[in-house]
Amino acid sequence: MLGESGAGTAVTPGVRDSWRIFLGYAVLATGALAGAVWIAGHARHISPAVHIGGLALHLTSLAVGFGGVLLADSLALRWVAGRASLSATLRAIGRLHTPIWLGLAGLVASGCVLEPNLSSMMTRTKLVMVLALTLNGIQAAALSRRLRGRGDARLTPGLLAWSVATGLVSQVCWWTATVIGVVNAQG
Repeated sequence: MLGESGAGTAVTPGVRDSWRIFLGYAVLATGALAGAVWIAGHARHISPAVHIGGLALHLTSLAVGFGGVLLADSLALRWVAGRASLSATLRAIGRLHTPIWLGLAGLVASGCVLEPNLSSMMTRTKLVMVLALTLNGIQAAALSRRLRGRGDARLTPGLLAWSVATGLVSQVCWWTATVIGVVNAQG
């Protein structure tokens, strides 16, 4: 792996890339999501004004988070098509991480006041998708560091497969959760 500076010096994977750090973040994220589900399950007598505000935040967060994901994936496809360098693509995608995470956090927080039917299999599936996409996002940080360390060097088959799998998991989770949200809102 090349150093973060791109100077071409070999370095061993840092502590930030370790599985223990990933597991630590995964436990924190899972705990935060479990806390949000607990709050949603115990929130009673939500006023119409709070519900409307929660819905507005939910839809705004969806636009920011999922919109950022779609933009990032379109930038990746430009790289695949040879229309951008890997380093430029990674820099552009890197700027989208904050809005994506803020969108996801807004979705989770606002979902607490939208009175989800936690006994519904569809809602439970949506929650699993949110957990999976959160964990996928955490591991994607390690992938991003590895990709940035390569500069514009050709990706190994392993890194390319890891990148494609990360993108596919992200798309499946975001689309599934969104469709379930729309269907649940109708009923």
